[in-house]
Amino acid sequence: MRLVGQSLLVCLALCGSVGGAVAQSMSGIRLKEDLSKTSTLGMKPSASQEMGPFSMRKWVFQDGNELAVTARRSDGRIVYLESSWGGRVAGSPTDYPGVNFGETTLADLRARLGSNGFTYVSRTMFEIPDGIGTANSYEVASSSGAVVTFISVVKKGDIDAVRTGKRKLGEVAKVDSIVLADASYLDGLWGKERRADPNAMPVRWNDGAAATAPAAVTTAGDGVVGLVRALECNGGFKPEVVLGALQKAGAIGTKPAQNGDGIPSFVPRTRIEFHGLTATTVEGWNHQGRMFSRGPGTAPPIHVGITVLGDEKEVTETLRRNGVPVSPYVEGKPFLYVTGADYFDPTLSAKYRGRKLSSVICSIH
Repeated sequence: MRLVGQSLLVCLALCGSVGGAVAQSMSGIRLKEDLSKTSTLGMKPSASQEMGPFSMRKWVFQDGNELAVTARRSDGRIVYLESSWGGRVAGSPTDYPGVNFGETTLADLRARLGSNGFTYVSRTMFEIPDGIGTANSYEVASSSGAVVTFISVVKKGDIDAVRTGKRKLGEVAKVDSIVLADASYLDGLWGKERRADPNAMPVRWNDGAAATAPAAVTTAGDGVVGLVRALECNGGFKPEVVLGALQKAGAIGTKPAQNGDGIPSFVPRTRIEFHGLTATTVEGWNHQGRMFSRGPGTAPPIHVGITVLGDEKEVTETLRRNGVPVSPYVEGKPFLYVTGADYFDPTLSAKYRGRKLSSVICSIH
């Protein structure tokens, strides 16, 4: 689904103004910046068009994902950014921490952001070539006039199941595009009529930092809090206590999905997030504790960790943006590091085949 096409059709009628300063960005490009800033992308746009009072550009990246930018011709200031999934690799990260293309569901968004936000009436439900789209918008806190909109798509094969009640919309609608735009521009593009969730509130999104909820979303209470504190690597912990608390809270099961070198890895039963990263598995090891064993000739370090989507560079940068830098090794002190990962369990290996994985680990030597 590509909103840039619709922008081209209606932008002749638009002439909005941009509000206050905005820190949020897409591919490093921000609202209110000059259109010339897009030169930092290091590649020429795949499409360019001047229409009425606006200039429009689009880039298609190597992974198939796209970036569309609209700016006022009068002063060159950017009023609209849209990042769209190319459909190749589900789970590729968006510019909004913790939200992944083709993987994050509408229900996930509601849980993460605390509400449905508000909807432009014209965008409540709309047909697209792939199926049906729906849009959830949120004002951005501390950024006057900025609105972030998540476009979720129900594929054609799931439409009948949703209409007959066999499947819930929130379970099958998955994020396909994210729009960051000036509210007055959107009023002209999509209309001023809105319908808001009574619980809607602005979201926080500061230079990529996670929004609304604390940096770690603790959907399983104290069990996840203990894991987050251990991973932040500011003090000592016992892996058996951390994993045991997760099991007691129902956040992970009692049986590991895989057990390489005596290190048990558990698949989360609920969403576990750590500073913008979503855990695909949780692991830990200690030389004592009934849940641990030791493989022949091995002595793993005492640690807890999570495996997440993304390569080492991407994951390290996400942590850095969220104020959690990796730490150098110092004898006798906990240290946080990121390393490449993969799965040998057949089910996990098949599920994440073709995707980059990394482990975020706090180790105690």
